[in-house]
Amino acid sequence: METLLIMCRSMTHAQRSQRLLERNGILSSLIKAPVGLTRTGCGYALLLRRHGEESIRILRGAGLLSGKTYRKSNDSWVEVSYDLS
Repeated sequence: METLLIMCRSMTHAQRSQRLLERNGILSSLIKAPVGLTRTGCGYALLLRRHGEESIRILRGAGLLSGKTYRKSNDSWVEVSYDLS
């Protein structure tokens, strides 16, 4: 099972993104960004355990994909990019 972390620029942005995914039948968890993944040490992210590519496509289509995306690899987060064109 793939675990993805989609970084968001603010709490409001994360909440909007989460609601959009929920309206499309995709569940996510809104969390504080893990230490080391943000420059300022604070931030929010959506944690997804399924539907990664579909979530990216939905958020990008709505103009809500503004941050980096990470995939869980062993015990660390690895930045990934999706070319869904």
